[in-house]
Amino acid sequence: MIIEKSKYPMTDDQIRRRLFWLLQRLSSYSLWQRKRDAWAYFAEKYEEALKTWPEDKSDGFDPEAIIWIYEALRLYDEGLPELAAGNRQVWQRMTGAFHQLARPVDLVHKFFYPRCHERWTQVEAYPSEVEKLNKLRIAAGYWGDNLLYPPHNNVCNFFDASYLLDPENYHWEFEREPYPVFPKNLPPVPERSDIIIKTGELVPCDGIWEPVTLQYHRKLLVIQGDICGFKNLGAFNYFIRGMNAPLQSYLDSLLQDGYGYRDIHWRLIWEDTRYCDNIIPDESEYFLDDNPGKRITCESGDHCPYTGRWATLAGGQQQFAHINVGGLMPEATQYQSDIFVPVKLIPATWSLLHRDDEGSVFLNNA
Repeated sequence: MIIEKSKYPMTDDQIRRRLFWLLQRLSSYSLWQRKRDAWAYFAEKYEEALKTWPEDKSDGFDPEAIIWIYEALRLYDEGLPELAAGNRQVWQRMTGAFHQLARPVDLVHKFFYPRCHERWTQVEAYPSEVEKLNKLRIAAGYWGDNLLYPPHNNVCNFFDASYLLDPENYHWEFEREPYPVFPKNLPPVPERSDIIIKTGELVPCDGIWEPVTLQYHRKLLVIQGDICGFKNLGAFNYFIRGMNAPLQSYLDSLLQDGYGYRDIHWRLIWEDTRYCDNIIPDESEYFLDDNPGKRITCESGDHCPYTGRWATLAGGQQQFAHINVGGLMPEATQYQSDIFVPVKLIPATWSLLHRDDEGSVFLNNA
């Protein structure tokens, strides 16, 4: 059997750390709240375009798109409180709110501006005004966010770390998603051996799992003894409780199709118990591109330097606001699990995400 080697081998400690961190990031509350807020801003600007653009431009949009846009926003708003309480069934296939929103989001993508599409695929650049809206749509996506859904065909969602780690996967002819900025010191991957399942068995808990071959002690070189170690068989995957442990696909140049499927063991390396105590921890390390040392920032109570869209992570949640130049920067809302308690406002540092004058949002280019 000849198996192709990966450019991102899971025997490399830094590769393991990066992939582990990325899966934690993709499954974080803060990332999905960002997705929701970016989509809400896109919905606002899309509806504004329908109402204010001349007909020769707005007629290029699919008439059902605005319905799909608000259907997706409704599902975001349905799923976020569940995730904030630690319920990761929001990604469950068919029944989870975050899986259900994949359909309207995909429809908006395929029918965004049909004048520039063929067979539901963009084949030419959008007009400049349309492209500005399209970039707002793209801002609600993160490469790999679909890897949290249980696989539909009982085959693991990906087997090679390059899917998430190769920068080439983050851009296409007409779209580009930002490559994540990793912390300088990534934490080590936990070493666990207490929970091991095999293909077909129920996954007992949410978390990150590693495909492995079990290695055993041998008595007299023949008799199989206790487990003494593990051999990695590919990329970590994120599983949610109650799904079936999947098969794994693998590349093999000797097979007719160039790949095959195999039963394997999966060992739990990290159980995801975040938010089960109704507390959203500081997750700013997942968004280092918002470092105040890079983007233009402004404190609550100060006068806004540029009209545009601003964001803050203060209060344990991502918050957005559109603020006009000269206006006072607002305080942020403190996250509270009890929706019936009075709103608590706290001072915040706001980062500039987008300027209405299309200028740079970075200090060195402002």
